Amino acid sequence: MTSHSGFGKQWERPRKQWHQSLLQDLRSGLSRRDAFIGLAAVIIVSLVLIGFRHQSIPRYEAGQIADRDIRAFQDVVYIDDAATESKRAEAEAAVPALYQIEINLIDGKVKLLASAFSRARDILAENAFSSEADNQKAFQNKLLQELHEKLGETFPKDTLEVLLRYNFSFMLENSLIRLLNDILRDGIVDDRGELLRDYRSGIMVREGMTGAERLLQDVLQQRDLSAAKEFLRQSSLNIPGLDAREKTTLIQYLESQLVTTLVFNHAETFRRRQEAAIKVRPVEVRIRQGQFIVRAEEQVTESAQRQLDVLRNLREPQLPFLQAIGFFIIALIMLYTLWRYFFYYQTHYQTRVRRIRGRTILILCVLIFELIVLRVGSALADILSERFQGILDPVVLYYGIPLTFGAILITLLVNINPGLIFSIILAIVAGLFYGSMDIAAYIMIGCIAGIYSIRQYKDRAAILKSGLTIGVANILTLTALGLLRQSPVSFTDVLGIASLALMSGLFASALASMLLPALEAAFSVTTDVRLLELSNLNAPILRRLAVEAPGTYHHSLMLATLAEAAAEAIGANPLVVRVAAYYHDIGKLVKPEYFVENQSYGGNKHEELSPNMSCLIISNHIKEGLHLAKMTGLPPRISDMIPQHHGTRIMTFFYKKALDAAKGDKSKIVEADFRYPGPRPQSREAAILMLADSVEAASRTLGEAPVPAQIEGMIDRVVDSIVADGQLDECDIALRDVRRAKNSFFKIIAGSLHHRIDYPGYDFKNKKENSGGGRDSDIEPSAARQG
Repeated sequence: MTSHSGFGKQWERPRKQWHQSLLQDLRSGLSRRDAFIGLAAVIIVSLVLIGFRHQSIPRYEAGQIADRDIRAFQDVVYIDDAATESKRAEAEAAVPALYQIEINLIDGKVKLLASAFSRARDILAENAFSSEADNQKAFQNKLLQELHEKLGETFPKDTLEVLLRYNFSFMLENSLIRLLNDILRDGIVDDRGELLRDYRSGIMVREGMTGAERLLQDVLQQRDLSAAKEFLRQSSLNIPGLDAREKTTLIQYLESQLVTTLVFNHAETFRRRQEAAIKVRPVEVRIRQGQFIVRAEEQVTESAQRQLDVLRNLREPQLPFLQAIGFFIIALIMLYTLWRYFFYYQTHYQTRVRRIRGRTILILCVLIFELIVLRVGSALADILSERFQGILDPVVLYYGIPLTFGAILITLLVNINPGLIFSIILAIVAGLFYGSMDIAAYIMIGCIAGIYSIRQYKDRAAILKSGLTIGVANILTLTALGLLRQSPVSFTDVLGIASLALMSGLFASALASMLLPALEAAFSVTTDVRLLELSNLNAPILRRLAVEAPGTYHHSLMLATLAEAAAEAIGANPLVVRVAAYYHDIGKLVKPEYFVENQSYGGNKHEELSPNMSCLIISNHIKEGLHLAKMTGLPPRISDMIPQHHGTRIMTFFYKKALDAAKGDKSKIVEADFRYPGPRPQSREAAILMLADSVEAASRTLGEAPVPAQIEGMIDRVVDSIVADGQLDECDIALRDVRRAKNSFFKIIAGSLHHRIDYPGYDFKNKKENSGGGRDSDIEPSAARQG
């Protein structure tokens, strides 16, 4: 936004930083006092909610005999640790154990044996020229000694003798390598018992070099060292000429080469089993509200004991401080949401809610009282259930606590929308307190039924009717929840629950009736109850108006009819408009003879007064009306309409009279002196009252039996002039509402100004004929009612 200084230089106002705008928006008009009161209320709510209800769940050990029936007081979903561990153990057991064939070790053994044979044959080849020596035995001993020196680490001496006898032949080499390789590759384990245990869940065998894995099909081929040695002893070496002693020597050598080749891979198996266990989702056990955990005279099982422990932990939180912080945060969010709603509502709809602080404190007081009733009622329900074990269920008794009275009070004291917000807050808090979505839904539906049954308080039985409506809604809600749960119940249980639900609604209406007058007086709130009292036409101020200013009194009655019908047509509060119409002109009691409707038999006093003086007298009835309203004790909601029904409209008759006196020179008169002081209408009800007041006054100028077109033209002209003058700019009435109000005015005025037939034999305009023609008692009733 730009502006210009006195020097003609243009400058631009510095814009607010985005964070400043955000903070200002979040503040929403909160002052320090508001914040302090709000935090105090949130702390009180948290302290009321902290901790849970009276302890009613006994402690049983598995194997004990229960002395009572115990049912779940709410829906609970908990993690069964034992079942979860069992599932994870099953998942781990289903993962095959991983064993690994030590191929490198086997190949090393085979290569070492093959290399020893090759070296031995080389030695034999080097000593081949000496084999023809005379002393053959000495040569053999020398050769054996050389072989032992060079191959002693691989072959013992007795084995070398046998191998030398066969000249380390290829046939012998292949037979020994093949036998050793087969046994080693079949797999030799340290503990065959452990292998057999692992075989139950399966065994995967991994090849050392390729990493390929295969499922072990036949565990009988895998041996421990002793079994492998026994298998060697039973094996046959198909070597021609090999005697038993030599065979035994070679077998013993092969036995010395046996090692463990099938090794359990503990690390990899553990990792795989851990992965399988992690993938197992925790076992959730759902306990339904009202479900029997254990019955009297039955043995408590481990599963029942766990369920009892879970329910007990819900009632006995381990960390009440953290629970208090949780409730504090939730209550703070809800309170801030309520404040934001009121702030927005006031900003955009002006005078619907004038005092945010008062209304917010009112709602907080009702909420705190609701929570106290909740705590006390829950404690009594738990005590009664313990007193009458097996007869009364605390969960059922909770449905009898009258928690819907707050919604009725807020609707009557504030409005429907705050009542709905209050219902949502109460349902959330109660649902968290009980840990039950069923109770939250039960309270929410009951509150909504109460709100819409009490939204228009037209008689003193309305609260009782609202209580009955809440009771019926409670019964239907519990029926629906029972069908959803599909829980078996007896006829006696159904009858008891239905009785409690109905009593809950009736008790709620009784509490609302008792608290309503006190809250109405404490917070200066005008409810429909107070409005009904003010609508009594026998009120002293109205009786005085009927006697001292009869024209004004009858104008007020007609105005009440017009305004009430129009308010109903546009969805405004008809009771407020009707009561405001009764009292809108009580200021005329001070000088009734100065108003035309009260000048039936006298002259017009304004003929002797200047236009300015007449305007002062006429507009003074607003000031006098406000004074009488204060003396009478009219609530602000009604007294505010005394000045607003005139707004800042111009007194046309006296303005034109002054203009005529000034010979049309507008510069000699001030138009503002001929306008009402205002303010303009601030609500739809005040706007309807202004329109109806002007239309009713103008209708008296139409004469006898006007045609519909005249009535429509009069209404359009009067209403359009008010709209064009900007009198409705400060209230939230729409053009659609103005059209509906016009239609409503037309129906009533056309009905009241319709043509009537002449009475036979009478001419009331001829006084001489009337005086000799008969009395009023001679008129036939049938003729008087025609038209």
